Amino acid sequence: MLSALFALGALVVVGSTSTLPPVAAFVLATGVVLILGSLTIHGRESSTVSLEYELSAEYSSRFETLASAFHDLASCGGIWNVPLEMQETDWKRNAGASKLIQRHPVSLGRDKPHLVKSNVDFLKLPLGKETFYLTPDAILVTSGRTVAAFAYQDVEFTFRNARFIEEVPPADAIVVDQTWRYVNRKGGRDRRFNNNQQLPICLYGEIDMRSAGGVNERIQCSRGDVAERFVATLAAMSA
Repeated sequence: MLSALFALGALVVVGSTSTLPPVAAFVLATGVVLILGSLTIHGRESSTVSLEYELSAEYSSRFETLASAFHDLASCGGIWNVPLEMQETDWKRNAGASKLIQRHPVSLGRDKPHLVKSNVDFLKLPLGKETFYLTPDAILVTSGRTVAAFAYQDVEFTFRNARFIEEVPPADAIVVDQTWRYVNRKGGRDRRFNNNQQLPICLYGEIDMRSAGGVNERIQCSRGDVAERFVATLAAMSA
């Protein structure tokens, strides 16, 4: 109502032929700014969700274990979001790989979704258009303005080792084999290419996240043991 009165006063001033005193102009402008600012702050506060946790010793220990495994995962030399759809490729010219994977590096950290307050820092996994937040009691998934919540037991986490041909492997990667950039039919070096070089084959860890509610993501990291431990701690959260 006050904003409407100030707006009406402004219209009267604009339509008036008389000169507005400087003090009155200042009071009018300040009133409009203060009222609109207060409405903005009130709207933000009324939209903010507060999540206050009082965890038992057991649940606190579980989440701390998960956070420790998450920290180890974040410390890996390479972490990527891997699309589940892969392109077929010419394996002779791509080091023997039959499929081409367009990975996207991701950076893990601690954060909270927009307009959420909490006394606990969530574990943040940005995966393409979606961002996952691991909380003590649920998994929050945000995509634009959409937010969904999943119980840990509703999301299936699976681990597996995967061999991946690298150009330049991370420092902590385990190299298990070598291949040539250009291979012949038998998988050996194609001698038609003078610039043919050997490429390392690394043993990585992959984590799949799936649920009936639409979660379908894959993470690849340079250390399989760290990824396996992270999945094990997620299984403990499900319990």
